[in-house]
Amino acid sequence: MATQFCTNTLEEFAQLVSFKETLMLTLCVLNLFFSPVATLGNLLVIRALWKASSIPPTIRKLSLSLAFSDLAVGLFAQSMYGVIIAVMLRMATNGNYNFDFLCPTVLTIWHFCAFLLTCASFLNITAIAVDRLLAVSLHLRYQELVTSKRAVIALVSLWITSGVAASIYIALPNRNNITVVIVELVGLLLTTLAYIRIYKVVKYHRNRIQSQLQSPSVQATELLREKKTALNALFVYVVFVVCYLPHFCSTMLSQIINFVAANRATFFFLLLNSSLNPIVYYWRYREIREIVKNTVKKNIPC
Repeated sequence: MATQFCTNTLEEFAQLVSFKETLMLTLCVLNLFFSPVATLGNLLVIRALWKASSIPPTIRKLSLSLAFSDLAVGLFAQSMYGVIIAVMLRMATNGNYNFDFLCPTVLTIWHFCAFLLTCASFLNITAIAVDRLLAVSLHLRYQELVTSKRAVIALVSLWITSGVAASIYIALPNRNNITVVIVELVGLLLTTLAYIRIYKVVKYHRNRIQSQLQSPSVQATELLREKKTALNALFVYVVFVVCYLPHFCSTMLSQIINFVAANRATFFFLLLNSSLNPIVYYWRYREIREIVKNTVKKNIPC
């Protein structure tokens, strides 16, 4: 099955290199550029999350898992993608379109790692959305139900699920697009519903605070906290949808028409999400921003 999967992938790549050289060159440059961006950005975020004291333990574990998966995407998935395309383009300029040496090992390993890591990032973002929903909905009961041990169990299950999904993706080459559609549909649906519910809960508590007779200081503090929670959720959700929705749509369309070029192009946005997530953390969390600034200042004296 892996050999058949690799053969199908090699045919797609050879076709794109032959007829969509500009597209492949663009993807090569973008992936090689954003690979170190994702790597460095997530390394800084991991260090900041490890030292941050204001972030609750559960959400910090989930965020660290997301940062590690994003780090691996930049370190392996994006760099391998860029190098593979660069090698194929280099050979094509010399009139050599025999890329059989990439099968079955190189392309299969790259696809497995890329799918596993992007799926893990995808599920990590979904888990963070569900965790934030439980936090704003359960209040005091949240600490009782969402313990550190249960968070670790959820993360282990998440990574195992990603590995199983990647194995199915490789083992069923004629059904791999269906696997992608199912994973992305479930993740997008759960995340969308979670953030819609978060918005409604935050809005409800804000209206409740305004209607109660409380001291101005307490009311202002509560309103500020709820507003910050809603904004953080909104920005994470927007970046998530912008990166994953194009690939989901192109994968759906590829079931009807030949949409290989668009599918490969939109796959870049899945990888790009790993470069954008550190920016969201840096922007929305003051403590992480300060730790990152201090780290950069210590390592770059000028």
